[in-house]
Amino acid sequence: MSRAGFLARRFVVAVASAYAVMTVAFAVVATMPDPNLGWLSRSKTTDQVGAINAVREAKNLNDPLHERYLSWLVDVTTLDWGRSVGQFGGGGPPVTDLLAETIPVTLAYVVPAVVASFAVALVVGSYAALNPHSRLASAVSSVGYVGLGIPNFFLAEVVLLAAVEEFGWIPLGFSRGVSLTDPGTLVPYLVPAAVLTTTLAAGQLRYVRAEAAQYFGEEFVTLVRAKGASDVRVLRHVLRNAALPLLSLFVADLVSTLVVQVYVIEFVFNIPGLGALGLQAISDRDMPLILGTTMVVAYVGIAGNFFQDVVYTWLDPRTEAE
Repeated sequence: MSRAGFLARRFVVAVASAYAVMTVAFAVVATMPDPNLGWLSRSKTTDQVGAINAVREAKNLNDPLHERYLSWLVDVTTLDWGRSVGQFGGGGPPVTDLLAETIPVTLAYVVPAVVASFAVALVVGSYAALNPHSRLASAVSSVGYVGLGIPNFFLAEVVLLAAVEEFGWIPLGFSRGVSLTDPGTLVPYLVPAAVLTTTLAAGQLRYVRAEAAQYFGEEFVTLVRAKGASDVRVLRHVLRNAALPLLSLFVADLVSTLVVQVYVIEFVFNIPGLGALGLQAISDRDMPLILGTTMVVAYVGIAGNFFQDVVYTWLDPRTEAE
């Protein structure tokens, strides 16, 4: 199979996966009871039934499930993600506008964390694999276990306490005014980025060290060393062969970051990003907003896997034949 054919097949799979994830997300949200209706039923309003019916009508809960699904599927396909309905069905801003405001806030600390963790893992993990009996190699293992063993919410709380109370490094709140042209708006996000970097680098260090170490006994490494190659050149050959499994592991880490850690960090640091928006949407049972934030995470994961397939064909042309 040609490279174009392989990528076309992967693209079709990615699109089908996106619709499958969207369908599952819709089914989960649509079949869950709305606690806000229960709260209204227990309230002492003069017209309980009228208030409940108004909320159900505003949230489109009176239509059959299959009709709601088909209507929503058409809207999503045509890039109409609807409007936020809030806690009790009030008209809100478009979901895409809310996502456009919050995604840059999340990227302000996620992107630096991903880049920094990748750089640290690649450099330190490679050195530890090249010198397996050094003190640094032992330290990498210890740091990896400690980093993976400390819950992210606990580390975030400790760092937040030290940063705000002891050193005054960051303000007590964050805003959505993030701008690449104004680096000053990005400074407060260095602390949550450092927390996220610690968690990501802990696992990636062990990945790089383990994957690189298994190649140092191969014949091609012996041949390269016999030609008098430097350690840097040896590492380049080793990492080229270890690139495929490392890429898979790094993409998996990125998806897990969005699925779990973003919500934790933004809750602890009170960051008005994508995770905070998703948590508020779940609390309000705001279906358009829940599905919007879910689709962003799903699309990032699916796009990451498709990008991984593209890079596979570049690193190893044999992948095209699979």
